[in-house]
Amino acid sequence: MSTSSGPDPIGTVLAAIIIGAAAGGALLCAVLVAAHDMPRGVDTPFANIVITAAAAGLTVAAAVAGTIGRSLGPWRRIVVAMIAAAGTALVGVLTTAADMAGGRTGLAVLGALCFGAILLALKVFLAKDAA
Repeated sequence: MSTSSGPDPIGTVLAAIIIGAAAGGALLCAVLVAAHDMPRGVDTPFANIVITAAAAGLTVAAAVAGTIGRSLGPWRRIVVAMIAAAGTALVGVLTTAADMAGGRTGLAVLGALCFGAILLALKVFLAKDAA
């Protein structure tokens, strides 16, 4: 049994994945809410905005997860960043259902759920021990 006062590696991994994926997902949802009323189609500015927002969301997810996981070592940090990017891709898939079910409100709710996941992961996995 270890009594080290260092950060919990499992908590760090889970926090990095959840916070990274949710940060990228929240960014994607925010952009989609802002651009919701634009004309849609393959050759429209909306398509360019969505593709750029998706790429930015994946980048944010990897960067945030890599930053949180900096104590894990380089290889684990890279794996955590890739898993967080995959989580953002999952949120990207869910934006389709949120848009079909609730339109702008559905996308806003999905973004709020991402933000809630960030807060919950911060509280559960990265809380400092008072003892």
